[in-house]
Amino acid sequence: MSTVLLAVVAVILCVLFRILNVNSQPQKPVIYGRDRNFIENILFVSPFLHEPYIPTRLWGFSGHVQTILHSLIGRVRCPWPIGARISLVLPDKSTLTYDLYEPVGSEHQDDVTVAICPGIGNTSESVYIRTYVHYSQCHGYRCAVLNHIGALNSVPVTGARIFSYGHADDYAYMIDNLTERYPNSKLILVGFSLGGNLITKYLGEERKRPSNIIGGISICQGYNAIEKVHGFESVADLYKWSSSAFYLHNIKTPMVFINARDDPIVPEPLLPLIREFASSHDKTMFLEIAHGGHLGFYEGGLIYANPVTWLDRALVGLAGGLLMAHDKCAAKDMAACSEYPSEDEPDLIKSATIVYRDPLDKKPQKACS
Repeated sequence: MSTVLLAVVAVILCVLFRILNVNSQPQKPVIYGRDRNFIENILFVSPFLHEPYIPTRLWGFSGHVQTILHSLIGRVRCPWPIGARISLVLPDKSTLTYDLYEPVGSEHQDDVTVAICPGIGNTSESVYIRTYVHYSQCHGYRCAVLNHIGALNSVPVTGARIFSYGHADDYAYMIDNLTERYPNSKLILVGFSLGGNLITKYLGEERKRPSNIIGGISICQGYNAIEKVHGFESVADLYKWSSSAFYLHNIKTPMVFINARDDPIVPEPLLPLIREFASSHDKTMFLEIAHGGHLGFYEGGLIYANPVTWLDRALVGLAGGLLMAHDKCAAKDMAACSEYPSEDEPDLIKSATIVYRDPLDKKPQKACS
């Protein structure tokens, strides 16, 4: 009996270890891009982006577990940043709100606003958004978070619609309002999942955009999507209208895209499109992470993860890199922005795993308590 019991326990442990993928090892992100100067600026501010990402040891190598924990608890020891809620009544009578958070740190002298578009059904009250906002505030960034119409119980739906996967107008209204409030602030657009699709589509649509947008960051979006919504002659028409993939070629703004290969919601077969785009366009970078799931990216510890995730650190670092790249271009003529560093400059990316289409062959961010 004891032998049978031991055999059963052994089988259960083997299955559990297989599910948790505990035999995996930390891996460096793979960076796709052809603009060496742009990538160099990013890695100068955040050198940890070409170091191995170390998930929480016992369960962090499973994309499914990371995704489930993200959806259930979001982040550990999550702060609740204090901000002000802005309410806008749109032309179609819909009530749009966004929350505004002023910086609490003084890491840099620039006036920078991070315009955040959360994932599907998420708002400024979502745990992972609160953690990221707090961490960004600590590093001197003003944050604005769009509340998707219909996602907040405290805000009535006054129009005939709620948010959808491809409707970027709500985000555009927030951007326009921010520009009116802070005309001299530099804007960095950050979108999570559905929000990543929206900011990418917004930047690629034929519409007027403020000139103070200096970059965008899209996390864990699927690039192609499909719904059932009225107003389209066919599903294919809706599919094309909603998906940022059909707008990428129009984007002129510097962009960074992030996806995990073990994301169960955005599987790896959807990633070749963004690999190809980043590898063939200047001022574009794609970070492909082996682990992390969908918006998880927990790191550190054996069982209990660090309160600040790899993604939180990466987003603050990427914002700093976009700011550096913009300031360098502003100080020079645009042609100089695409030049390589001089021979006597250190090669900051020599140890990074970077995939170029063409053979074009520094201080870390502090932790926020």
